[in-house]
Amino acid sequence: MFWKCENNTQDRTWLWDTALKFFGRAFSLRHQITWNTSPEQITFNAGFTRDAALLKVPLVAAGVLLNATPLTVKLTVANDVGIGQTLDSDFRYGVSDGNNFIGFQAPDRGSYHANYPCFGMEATAGETLTNKTSFNRKPLNQVASGYPDQFVFTLKLDKPWGSCFTTQGGGFLKTAEFTKRLMFSHGLTLEVYKGSPGERVGIKSIEVIIRKTGDY
Repeated sequence: MFWKCENNTQDRTWLWDTALKFFGRAFSLRHQITWNTSPEQITFNAGFTRDAALLKVPLVAAGVLLNATPLTVKLTVANDVGIGQTLDSDFRYGVSDGNNFIGFQAPDRGSYHANYPCFGMEATAGETLTNKTSFNRKPLNQVASGYPDQFVFTLKLDKPWGSCFTTQGGGFLKTAEFTKRLMFSHGLTLEVYKGSPGERVGIKSIEVIIRKTGDY
C-alpha cells in the first residue's frame, strides 16, 4: 500500500509506506466496517451502513487558505481490478470542507450498462454522504467493458469544475461542473465513501497533489 501527498500550498510532502500506520491514523472505525491489509493494498469489507465514510484524511488546515484561492487538487488512485470487475464496489473520492463534498463516483464493472465509468458527484459530507447530486451519469450506450486499474480525478475547486480520467482502452474522460463551492478557509479533507452497505473497496495507492495556481 502506497500513500503520497504533495501539498504545494505549504511546501510539504508526506509519505507512508505502511498501510497500517497510515490508516491507523486516518481512519476511524465506524458503522462496523472492517478492513484487511497487505503490502499491496487495503480492502474495506461489507458493512451495515449505506454511503458510509471509509477515509477522512486532512489535507490543508483551517485558516491556511483564503476562500478565493485558485486551487487545483489532483487525485491519482489505483484500485483492486478484481474487486471492481466482479463485485459490488461503487466508491466516491473527493474533497470536503467539513460540510460540502465535491468529487466523483466510480461504479463497478457490473454497473457500466447504466453508468459511465466515472461521473461527478456533490453532497453533504459527514459520517455518511447525504443530499447527493450526480452529474450526467447515464450513457446512451455502454462505453467501456473492463474495469480500469487507475483513476485520475482533477478538481479545480475555485471554479468549481472537475474531470475524471480512466485507463480503459485509449482512455475515458468525463467532466463535471459543480454547483457547490467549498470554503477553503475551513480546511480541506480527502474523503472516500462507499455506496451500498454490502460493497467492498480495494485501494492499492492514493496520490494527492494540491497546487495553488490559476494556470494549472
